[in-house]
Amino acid sequence: MKLNRLLAAMAITTFAALGATAAQAQDFKARSARFGHGMADAHPAGQAARQFATEMEKASGGKMKIAVIANQALGPDPQMLAALQGGVQEFYTGSALAMLGQVKELGFQDVPFLFNTEAEAHAVFDGPVGAHLNTKLAAVGIHVLGWWENGFRHITNSRRPVNTLDDLKGLKLRTQPNPLTLDAFKAIGANASPLPWSELFVALETKAFDGQENPVVLMYTQRFYEVQKYMTLSGHVYSPLIFAVSKKYWDGLSPDEQKAMNTAAKNATAFQRKSTAAEAGSALQGMKDKGVQVTQFSPADLQAIRDRVPPAIAPHLEKIGPEFMTLVRSEIAKVRAASK
Repeated sequence: MKLNRLLAAMAITTFAALGATAAQAQDFKARSARFGHGMADAHPAGQAARQFATEMEKASGGKMKIAVIANQALGPDPQMLAALQGGVQEFYTGSALAMLGQVKELGFQDVPFLFNTEAEAHAVFDGPVGAHLNTKLAAVGIHVLGWWENGFRHITNSRRPVNTLDDLKGLKLRTQPNPLTLDAFKAIGANASPLPWSELFVALETKAFDGQENPVVLMYTQRFYEVQKYMTLSGHVYSPLIFAVSKKYWDGLSPDEQKAMNTAAKNATAFQRKSTAAEAGSALQGMKDKGVQVTQFSPADLQAIRDRVPPAIAPHLEKIGPEFMTLVRSEIAKVRAASK
């Protein structure tokens, strides 16, 4: 009699568990999606994108299939971001600066010498500043899942070593199409000009541009050492990568799907940042091993750059918004105070 009651109780428990599993499975629909980005597959962002896709497939019991498509095969960053807004492309990671016309605050990320460390940047993008940007981007059709790391940007060129501020004069450098960045480089004597990422390697190879500025991991995975002989570790700007999903796609997900996606996104963000930090040193050594001559500005020249830039970018800071910039600087100050 007791055995029968025990078996009955076990059966009820088993059926309840199966019912719960079945109910949970019903909350995940069969879906296919595309995750586009402009980096190489080997870049930490490419690796993190694949991790995210794999985790979502497992969480959905194989129902959600996310194809990761690298090297701007879906188009340049502005095109992918527009596709994200329209719901034509589901996921994206890369620069968000193409959204500058719709979210002016994004321009703060190109303010030179704003961050001293990656930890400072992480705290800012994960805190109130990031929350402000996320809200603004959601209003224009982009749901932010996280802020990944591109890293501190450095300068390379094919003409000469850049050891002093005067060595920059006359160099034609490709920069991102951000007026703030262009004016900052012009203030220190460089001939700065924007160019689409997809055209950069050929422009450097044909000497249409002397050089460019990007994080070292990106330069190494894109084989810039084949067309650039000199690197200066300037660390002038910290560049994040937005990791986002189309809001149209996000809004169509069930609560369980959104919860699983948030978990996978958090894991992918931690992995991507850690991977970028781990690979930065090996990428720099890789550039040296490929024959790139690496130098640094002297403290005096670095300070001269810091002194020349603020007047040139002051009008842009006004456009970004004094109140927002105050928030950014106060958050950085909090991080620095906490680390003492």
